[in-house]
Amino acid sequence: MTQVSAPETWLTLYCLPHAGGSARPYGRLEAAVPQGVRVVPLELPGHGRRLRERPLGDIGQVVTEVIRLMGEGRGRPFALFGHSFGALVGYEATRRLRRLGTPPELLLVSGRNSPVWPLSHDPLHTLPNASFTAGLRRMGGLPEALLAEPAVLHVYLPSIRADLRMVETYAHAHSEPLDMPIAAFAGLQDRLTDPAGMEAWGELTSRPFDLTLLPGGHFFLDEPEFRTALADRLGRIGPPAVAVPGGTTAELPEDEICREGTSSPP
Repeated sequence: MTQVSAPETWLTLYCLPHAGGSARPYGRLEAAVPQGVRVVPLELPGHGRRLRERPLGDIGQVVTEVIRLMGEGRGRPFALFGHSFGALVGYEATRRLRRLGTPPELLLVSGRNSPVWPLSHDPLHTLPNASFTAGLRRMGGLPEALLAEPAVLHVYLPSIRADLRMVETYAHAHSEPLDMPIAAFAGLQDRLTDPAGMEAWGELTSRPFDLTLLPGGHFFLDEPEFRTALADRLGRIGPPAVAVPGGTTAELPEDEICREGTSSPP
């Protein structure tokens, strides 16, 4: 059989940021992913370049906005990647997309224990600003560069608080597992996750699950070890084969082979 070149873009990776975070830095992952993977950071209201907009306060509204931002892209092969708060959003978005008939090829999560796991910190979202900020500092849930600029941090507090409220009041209400793979990543020094809580993501899918533990704390996305691991995991999906003129059958990619009944993970 003859294998031919894949289209220029064979997978879109939609990225969902941490609580209060801008999606823009996630665009840097473009340099780490395999050729043919397009990285699209999704900016939510009240975050980044949409900072002037009112933050959303309901996880269902956030999922609706995520799907709106994806637009027609959800009709083509894609994966979702969410970090921390974004992992929870990615999980709920995956469930909604599955019901709509356009599920992702793969859900990637990092920096957050499974939604079925107990909250990793004492709730903060109802505290006054000074106590709220002190709590964020203690748990290591914000970049040091932001914590070092109180005036800038004050601007972001409404969106951080809104996102944490969703995290801290979330109740898992699903019984049926997902039917697509989940890949999880966690920093070994992250105070907001633990290996058992990250392993519990595997309970939420009937398909393959894998966990990669990396050096670092909560924010490890620019670390070379994470970028290598991300590229490797996306590469295991593989670009789709393209039909060859004249009737030659192209080889099935790894994810299609798995669906045909072998044990190879997509």
